[in-house]
Amino acid sequence: MKTLGKIENNCQLNPLKELWLGGIYPESFYSHFDNKTEDLFCKITELTNKDLNNFENVLDDIGINVVRPKFDQPLEKYMDDQDNLIKPPISPCDWSIVVDDTLYITPQYHHNTQPFAHAIEEYKAQGQKVKILDRSTDSMCWVIFPSLLRMGKDLYFDFDPLHEEQKKHTIKTANMFVSNHRVHVSGTGGDHLDGVFCPLKNKQIFSSHYRSVYRKSFPGWNVFKLPEPKFNGHSSKWWLPGINYGHFNNEVIKVANNWLGNPQESVFEVNMLVVDEKNIICVKQDDNARKYFDSLGIKMHVADFKTCYFWDAGIHCLISDVYRSGPLVDFWPDRGQNGYYDLEDEYNI
Repeated sequence: MKTLGKIENNCQLNPLKELWLGGIYPESFYSHFDNKTEDLFCKITELTNKDLNNFENVLDDIGINVVRPKFDQPLEKYMDDQDNLIKPPISPCDWSIVVDDTLYITPQYHHNTQPFAHAIEEYKAQGQKVKILDRSTDSMCWVIFPSLLRMGKDLYFDFDPLHEEQKKHTIKTANMFVSNHRVHVSGTGGDHLDGVFCPLKNKQIFSSHYRSVYRKSFPGWNVFKLPEPKFNGHSSKWWLPGINYGHFNNEVIKVANNWLGNPQESVFEVNMLVVDEKNIICVKQDDNARKYFDSLGIKMHVADFKTCYFWDAGIHCLISDVYRSGPLVDFWPDRGQNGYYDLEDEYNI
């Protein structure tokens, strides 16, 4: 890995040049558990690392520079005040994001521990902008980063309408960007938008069954809608292939309860990484989706992620796109000036 020393992303459809790829703890971090629990988490580690390495190979073949975390501090640095392991940095999309020329990071660990410290130091040495957010003072810490869409001139912020503090701070954060962008704010339920739909290229959206109307948020764009998924036979929150569940459930709850999301709310097929207008990377797709991509001239690269149900993470969750090249695109020039715009209908995005 060689970092480019460049931080820039004002549109997640622009050509991707560099990203952070998530990672998980080394097997040695589980050696203090009983043998069965250690074996269980070592198995999870083995399966996950195999697919992360394969994903990196796909990225390398396309020409994307990949930065991965380093766990060069002792185990204790990754524990909370109750001596529980904090979730590994498997999903940098959840806590880091580049908007324009600044990388924003919500700290996940105590003691100033940062698995991507080596990259951050190099960016700063190159004069790039990195802001480590303060949870006690920065409103941006409340923003759901996977629900912040960067579409050139237009930025979309989504929040949980039942969470008043999140709503207040999301609106405050959105207003930080009104000088250079049209910002649009909506409250559609708090789900990560990258698990609901994916803008593919100009005028094309790949959507799950959870969304059907885009008339205000993406006016004039074509929508390919996936059918509602069928029961997959493993609806448990932390399903994994080849695991003995007799020991699995109790130990996962004991060790990693705070790591778990709800994968039944995500549609992993839409949680894709757009590389550029001709390439995407995804976990899987059906034949209809493949034909749709072919019709758009988009090549589909498949990177399997067998442990997606454990980590509640698709391909887009696993990355933070640090550098995308290209101009500040205006997809809707008739929308008018920069400023704040409220998406009144909560189902419009």
